[in-house]
Amino acid sequence: MITSRRRTILVAAAAAVTAALALTSCSQSNGSKGAAAGSDDIQLKWALASAPRALDMYGDFSSNANIVDSLVYESLVKLDNLKLEPSLATKWEATTPTTYVYTLRDDATFSDGKPVTADDVAFSFNRHIADGSTSASVSHLKTLKEAKVTGEHEVTIELTQPDATWIYDPLFAPIVEKSVVEKAGAQYGAPGTTVVGSGPYTVASFDASSGIKLERNEKYWGAKPDVASVSFSYIADPSALSLALRSGDVDGYFGIALSKVSQFKNVSGVTIEQGDGLATSSLMFDVESKPFDDIHVRKAIASAWDAESFTKNVLGGYAKPANAIASPGFWTNLADADEVSKIYDSIPTIDFDMKTAKAELAKSSVPDGFTTSISYPDARPELGQALQVLAENLKKIGITLNVKEIPYQQWVSLISGSHENLTIQIAQWNPDYPDPSDLILSQYPSSHAVPNQYNLSNYKNPAVDTMIDQELASTDPEERKTLMTSILQTVAKDVPNVNLYWPSTLMAIRAPYEYSGYNGMYSSEQWTYNITKK
Repeated sequence: MITSRRRTILVAAAAAVTAALALTSCSQSNGSKGAAAGSDDIQLKWALASAPRALDMYGDFSSNANIVDSLVYESLVKLDNLKLEPSLATKWEATTPTTYVYTLRDDATFSDGKPVTADDVAFSFNRHIADGSTSASVSHLKTLKEAKVTGEHEVTIELTQPDATWIYDPLFAPIVEKSVVEKAGAQYGAPGTTVVGSGPYTVASFDASSGIKLERNEKYWGAKPDVASVSFSYIADPSALSLALRSGDVDGYFGIALSKVSQFKNVSGVTIEQGDGLATSSLMFDVESKPFDDIHVRKAIASAWDAESFTKNVLGGYAKPANAIASPGFWTNLADADEVSKIYDSIPTIDFDMKTAKAELAKSSVPDGFTTSISYPDARPELGQALQVLAENLKKIGITLNVKEIPYQQWVSLISGSHENLTIQIAQWNPDYPDPSDLILSQYPSSHAVPNQYNLSNYKNPAVDTMIDQELASTDPEERKTLMTSILQTVAKDVPNVNLYWPSTLMAIRAPYEYSGYNGMYSSEQWTYNITKK
């Protein structure tokens, strides 16, 4: 069983794949994007919530660092509006279930003018799994055994076991220049040091207090972006960020919290962009704890959740009712929109109905009701709002739900610790990569009902375990679609959790700029290509 590698619990924190798992592309895969002849260069000012510790995924895997890294470095593959596409690799092929062969571009150079070699690529993977590695992103290279140079422009990846989602994992090993990293040692990527990548921008300056300045990489092999430079400042306070946008000191910001959006909606000249967050806010029942071991109790609570009203009236339309742990955007690389719609129509859904809620409780082991408690993290006040709304409805059928806000770190300790007597928990699950296996693997394997894994329902269904193993080992996208659809259907019937809503991801951008294709994987994309001037 492959272990999950949740980057963010911030939870409370085969278009692209053929049956043979081979993909080829024209050499200028991003050639449709970039500055048009005669267009004005954009000098962009962007805000980060805090300073990165390092501009190197090995040393800092935070969202703030990744927003910058995605412009400075490149990986073998990239995401473009959630689609997996070639980048420094022109094609790849699975020659066995555990062997992937990547053909590299022959014209890519680092920002210092040196060519990107197969040796640099192999080093960029192997450094994360070397003895003594302190890589911050190593858990995302969960099945990597070794990267080997097998040709002048070829690297072969060996895996420890079959893994259908490996195709996304090169995103977590950006290519670095071996000689530069070895010379800098543990200090590579730190503020004030030399940072070298092959991406569309170079690091002109990086200061932990004053900010970061990126300038367009004139040696870049790909299309020239409209944005000539990006100046990052650090603004943690939402009120200060709102003022900076209003004054023009900042042009944009990613990841506005749902609870803070009101501070930005009425700022003159600022547009709030909404995208598929590929996130799910979910209520988890510990099916090994009474009374949640009773499916009628779980169905009663599910029937008392009014997702339509909450997402419209409380969250202002910045979320959608959910009927599965993985939102539709996760299927981008596996199915078209019509197929995805059919998949979600096939998943059993418990609708809001207080009469049904009362009837289900009457059939349960606690027909007269019961009292229970639940905590949510202070970093996600909208989860508290959802619980208060649910508690009001549950009161009508005799269930008392006591809701308590706790500090975020205390909440993380709670869900990461013992899996005994978890009773009922709430969390928002965020994406690692755009494939439904991401959250399925996090939530539902029996092997993940242990400390530091996130099957918080202690859900154990041998049939689901078998299907998870089969889809991870499959090299057939159609088979994977069928298996993952069956998993979601089976889980929905068992009701180990209530998927409350799929929250949108929100960003602010100031006129005269516009942003297209915003989504929850923005920090894994070369996002400046999505910015245009009106």
